[in-house]
Amino acid sequence: MRELDDILRVRERASGPVVLATVVAVSGSSYRRPGARMLMGEDGWLAGGVSGGCLEGDLVRKAFFWTSGGPRVLRYDTTGDNAEDEGGLSFALGCNGVVDILLERWEPGPGDALTFAADARGRSLRAVVATVFRGPEEAVGSRLMLREDGVEAGKLSGGLHGPVHAAATEALVRGLPWSGACGGAEVLVEVVEPAPPVVVFGGGFDVAPVVSRAQGLGWHLTVVADRPVELLRRRFPHAQAFIASRATEVLEKVPLSARSLVLVMTHSLPQDRELLARLVPLPVRYLGVLGPRARTERILRELPQPPTAALLEKLHAPMGLDLGAEGADEIALSILAELQTVLAGRDGGRLRERQAPIHADAPAPERRSA
Repeated sequence: MRELDDILRVRERASGPVVLATVVAVSGSSYRRPGARMLMGEDGWLAGGVSGGCLEGDLVRKAFFWTSGGPRVLRYDTTGDNAEDEGGLSFALGCNGVVDILLERWEPGPGDALTFAADARGRSLRAVVATVFRGPEEAVGSRLMLREDGVEAGKLSGGLHGPVHAAATEALVRGLPWSGACGGAEVLVEVVEPAPPVVVFGGGFDVAPVVSRAQGLGWHLTVVADRPVELLRRRFPHAQAFIASRATEVLEKVPLSARSLVLVMTHSLPQDRELLARLVPLPVRYLGVLGPRARTERILRELPQPPTAALLEKLHAPMGLDLGAEGADEIALSILAELQTVLAGRDGGRLRERQAPIHADAPAPERRSA
């Protein structure tokens, strides 16, 4: 979701009108999935992306003309068979996919969907944005937005509001985005997750590449160590939060939740023993420990209360994927790759051995009619 942050940041600096392009539906193969966005200026600049570079040039050249009369959906056919859908454009790319892109003039503000989503992320809350992209002309481009703390914004006209609100509420609970028919229109229902909260225990040199690379992915980094905060701030400038804490104080000083991804990188056996005694029982999403498996197994045997099998399920020791990593930068890549598999619900195998499509679509809710 760093793309969302980049678009909002660029818009703050830009002058003049802009056009927002959003992938709203995909059939077959596509480099980007529904919810991917790109912002364009009249002088040709852009932020974000809706493909691997195949469609951006055409969109930048024509977006302002196409949106002169209001929002418009363009269909790009990339199957390479020269077939052209009504109102669509054929590109001989051989990607075997059809991509629908909503184009609209855009100005951020309090009721704007991207501002709403960014604010939810800033509060560490899940949000849902439901966008009508086909249906009654007056409804195209309209949105309904929900946040998991009960805040809502936007309203759809006619009989659309009820069915779309029900679909958006279901997506908010299940965390599954989808695109399709709903209430007599076609709707993109996006789930905007808060930035993954990564908490790193340790202040050594090998923490730095983990922090910098995770920040580049748009994740939220907290560094915890028994050192002054100002020292941590200077050493790890890419982190968002710093906590000076002894291992025995982490439960009182360090905020952890079921969404937390926790990395133990202290290189200290006594500290790790104290940390794991406190961290293993917590319902965090991921708990990884740097170092040999035998070292962690020794610590676990010495814990006052042996962890259950369910608690050990989230424990990754040694943490990281088997990439043959050597050195701090490669080890950071290995660790972050494993975190990505946890976030995506994947196993990290080779794509050439994957039988399902690369982007496995989440099952959509039952289609709703008016």
